[in-house]
Amino acid sequence: MTTSKKYIWGAFFALSLLLQFSCKKEFLEIEPKGQKILATANDYEQVLNISNIQTFLPANVYMGDEMSAMQSFYNELPIRMQRLFRYDDRIYDAGATPNEFSSSDANEAIYIRRLYVFNKVINSVMDAQGGTDAQKLAVMSEAKVLRAICNFMFLSDFSKPYNAATAATDLGIPDITKSDVNQTNYTRLSQKENYELMIKDITDAIPNLGMLTHRRKISKLTAYFYLARIYFAMNNYADAKTNLELAFLELPKANIPVALYDYNKVLNPFGGADSWLPHSGFGYTGPKPQVINDTETIFNISATKIVLSAPNTFVLSDRAVALFDPADKRLNKTDVMDLDWAFEYPNGMTRPQFSFIPEEVGPVLPDLYLMRAEARARTNDLSGAVQDLVALRIKRTSETAAKIPANIAGNQQALVRFILDERIRELFFTGARWLDMRRLSQDPIYKDHVKYSHDVFDDAGNVVQSFALKPERFALKFGEVVLATSKGLQENP
Repeated sequence: MTTSKKYIWGAFFALSLLLQFSCKKEFLEIEPKGQKILATANDYEQVLNISNIQTFLPANVYMGDEMSAMQSFYNELPIRMQRLFRYDDRIYDAGATPNEFSSSDANEAIYIRRLYVFNKVINSVMDAQGGTDAQKLAVMSEAKVLRAICNFMFLSDFSKPYNAATAATDLGIPDITKSDVNQTNYTRLSQKENYELMIKDITDAIPNLGMLTHRRKISKLTAYFYLARIYFAMNNYADAKTNLELAFLELPKANIPVALYDYNKVLNPFGGADSWLPHSGFGYTGPKPQVINDTETIFNISATKIVLSAPNTFVLSDRAVALFDPADKRLNKTDVMDLDWAFEYPNGMTRPQFSFIPEEVGPVLPDLYLMRAEARARTNDLSGAVQDLVALRIKRTSETAAKIPANIAGNQQALVRFILDERIRELFFTGARWLDMRRLSQDPIYKDHVKYSHDVFDDAGNVVQSFALKPERFALKFGEVVLATSKGLQENP
């Protein structure tokens, strides 16, 4: 790619990001310190809608083992992206350079700002003017689920994978429950305490939550989904299954459409009335629905992840591409050519289409099916697991390819491994694989499903660099700036 073209693409994506984020303000940016500007129950409810937990360039999307990188573009990446992809110890310098985020834009700072908002609602909404007690309880309950989600994301970035044998002593994250913008004392709890608090927040909230009415409003369905995701992180598949079954009972109660798309239609490369194709280098030009109308989205948490100089760098690895059947339409969300359509990736590797950026990283219907399939398989309900798999796969590939071979369907370990592969096929480039890698690293049977390295390829498809995942880098370091301004915060090894 020529230098001039790179600047053109960079300007385009910078403009896209400006348009996306210029109309959104974090609550802390508009609230004067020490002043209470919220008065009514409706004010608190609106704050939750304004202060979503969308995440800008999250760390985990660069760390999944389904990804590789192309050498010809890699060295031009922002430093932060390179360091995350390499599993470096240091992500942020003490003095941020123009080519990386400042400490105030680091993941931990973003989580802390959002926790302030949720705590403000939880601690004050019951004293708000107007509204019924039921409305106030509902708003407080939504904020509790949002706090648990935010803490789970925070914990997944900065704490080692959960191990029941050591969770009582392994460091988690600070318990931030006060709405105090001047708080600087952030002593870390144990992982066991963190997980118990997240589970309690959601469990306490569920009785006051309603059906799914909006994709940016917390519902019982979202709460059950996240309880299951937390139990997955703990490798507790029995309790995860209980909550997943409750989540499925909520689906028919939703008063907005919730359904799987048929990729045989919407990702039909030959077009058609329902197709989102054809596409250009920028992505799909067809009628792909906005996230608010996306019937697979349960609760919208979007992430802008590959921008500016990165559009051609990150690719689905050759190892991951080999998992797809030729009839699988999910690869139509990617492109084998670079953004200029001047270079074809080697070894069948393929880059994400930009119509899928920002990518949905919150609870989606396909993940609900896959989580229940895995929980069922791990608890020896093999026929139920196969049923969930086929229900998803029939919407992604041909009727013949959707079937699960008998030698896999009847073997628990083979079926679990098939489901883990299916999670890569369905959820690549969303950060979901990083969460799977974390929990699988503690699994004595399936830890070999994780590839503990990232590869960089030259244009001919040869591996020219390989970066090993050190076990301690399942937890990011906080960095010098954050440590210097946060009393009692202990750094990760």
